[in-house]
Amino acid sequence: MNTPRPIAGRQTGLTLIEVMIAITISLILLAGVIQIFVSNKQTFRMQEAASQVQEGGRFAMQMMTHDLRMAGYYGCSSLVSSPVNRVDLDGNGVADPTADFTGDGLQGYKHTDLPIAISNTQTLGVADVLPNTDIISVKRGSDSGVRLVGNLATVNANIQLDAILAAGKFQADDILVINDCNEGDVFAANNVSSGSGKITIAHSNAVNVGNFLSKAYGPDAEVMSMVNNIYYIGTGSSGEPALFRYRLGNNGVMTAEELVEGVEDMQITYGEDTDGDRTANVYVDANAVTDMTQVVSIRMDLTLRSSEDNVTSVAANGDRRLRRRFTSTTTIRNRVL
Repeated sequence: MNTPRPIAGRQTGLTLIEVMIAITISLILLAGVIQIFVSNKQTFRMQEAASQVQEGGRFAMQMMTHDLRMAGYYGCSSLVSSPVNRVDLDGNGVADPTADFTGDGLQGYKHTDLPIAISNTQTLGVADVLPNTDIISVKRGSDSGVRLVGNLATVNANIQLDAILAAGKFQADDILVINDCNEGDVFAANNVSSGSGKITIAHSNAVNVGNFLSKAYGPDAEVMSMVNNIYYIGTGSSGEPALFRYRLGNNGVMTAEELVEGVEDMQITYGEDTDGDRTANVYVDANAVTDMTQVVSIRMDLTLRSSEDNVTSVAANGDRRLRRRFTSTTTIRNRVL
């Protein structure tokens, strides 16, 4: 029996050499595809990390700048005297009704100043704040006040506001400020009720050291909530460093809030006006400020890092996270106008 011969010009199979060449070419192409994929993924991770850091830095700067710009603001007058409230502006204990509280509204601290009393019963300690980071406290009135419309005599232990303008702004146990451009008082609202188009805020000695304010305030006076914010760097819920804020709540209680994850450092210097021209002559650390009431501007330096590691090719601080520094100088409006 004769075996048929292959027809000339036709291939009936692949040789081993041809298979090896095909595999080699495929591997080269696959390596190229993998390289493109890895490169694109790394670029995406870098862009995502940069976006995260940029967004966090912008938010932190915007929030703190707004607060610092209004430090010491209590309406048309920065003077707050003879408070009847049991929580004073500095949170150092029961207010003396004969004391004079000017409320400069700004205080800076170094890590070496810890622990710091932040209310009558609360303390910010070393365990709360990351080492070698700064702390800053801002006290002021809220952004908008509501004018008085009734019960304007000193003998009254309450004040009345327009119900429409004051709706949702105040509640019982709030710490409030009243100001008429000449002087003001700080007091606690032990009751807030509404009726006949008015909201009545009682400030009796049930929660204050006295029933009455220091004077009879007229319709030109306005009432606003007291704002007391303390910013610091601590360890967040995810274990990452974060920007925190202790915020004044009801009944003089300070509540910690995690604001921005990834903030690992905060350094603050204070622009002190040493010659009275309302311009900073020198920027110094908090413990080198001669008179905090003469500080007219704040220079903040925040360092943020990405939540993901192995993002950059250069190692720093023991990891390869992306880091960015954000610097801003803020003028305290109340002190330069």
